[in-house]
Amino acid sequence: MVKIPSGLFTIGYDHRHPDEKPSHTMSLPAFSIDLYEVTNGQYKEFVDATHRALPENWTNGTYPEGKKNHPVVFVTWYDAHDYCAWTGKRLPTEEEWEKAARGTDGRLYPWGNDFDPKKANTPQSHSTGTMPVGSFPQGRSPYGLYDMGGNAWEWTESWAKAYPGSPIPNGHYFTGEYKVLKGGSWVDCSFYRCGISSLTFNRGYFKPQTENQGFGFRCAKDVKK
Repeated sequence: MVKIPSGLFTIGYDHRHPDEKPSHTMSLPAFSIDLYEVTNGQYKEFVDATHRALPENWTNGTYPEGKKNHPVVFVTWYDAHDYCAWTGKRLPTEEEWEKAARGTDGRLYPWGNDFDPKKANTPQSHSTGTMPVGSFPQGRSPYGLYDMGGNAWEWTESWAKAYPGSPIPNGHYFTGEYKVLKGGSWVDCSFYRCGISSLTFNRGYFKPQTENQGFGFRCAKDVKK
């Protein structure tokens, strides 16, 4: 895990979708977060120990051949939440996730302000599936985290809610039914229509029981004072 120091950072963005507005500064206490997305190999230990239902793309009790170090996908929010608890951790909040991906300089992507398809596993990279975690060291976040843009969307602990001063404070996705996902994935051909979703401030919303080929997660943990 990587320790993210306490302090101020910028969350949100003013020049794109209404749900990302307004950009504002907030402070968080220190926390730790996984360096990589949780892999199939790690998740199998959880499945074997708890007899959890297998992800949809697994067969004969195990993950697809050759994908031990790929991020586990086809997991619901409940699966992600329970795995993190089983390891003595928890899911990161939306705010924690964005700070870990964005740093304190308000950057647009984990690696800087210019999109580069060579720095993340995204549709713009002509991706055909997940890749082993850590495959894009040049795309690391300011704190050294891998795959904070692309590869797999990542579940957070947070329910979708409007930012203070939002132009859409009620309705839309802010109904108390949806959890926030961050980071984009290798495939985003839904409401994003293969648009760039690896932006640090991007927000995805799905019901916690949703699972698909692009949803994964990483865990976080409080830092003891």
